[in-house]
Amino acid sequence: MSEQDQVAWAIQALAALKTADNQVVVESIIKVIDDQQAEIESLRGSMEGQLWSPTSWHQDQQAQRAAHEDKSTTNH
Repeated sequence: MSEQDQVAWAIQALAALKTADNQVVVESIIKVIDDQQAEIESLRGSMEGQLWSPTSWHQDQQAQRAAHEDKSTTNH
């Protein structure tokens, strides 16, 4: 079961438990679950962007070259 399926199942299960007496509580819990899922997706997208961005890769390559050149210079 995927993460999205688990979230959908939890929301459906909570909705089935909703009564007039607990409506506000159940709806608040569902909103928290939805908000958390949106936050997770946002963070996942941010992390992927950081891991695979061309700028980040280029900066890492420059740092590795600089470190390699420093070692070459100090060894001579």
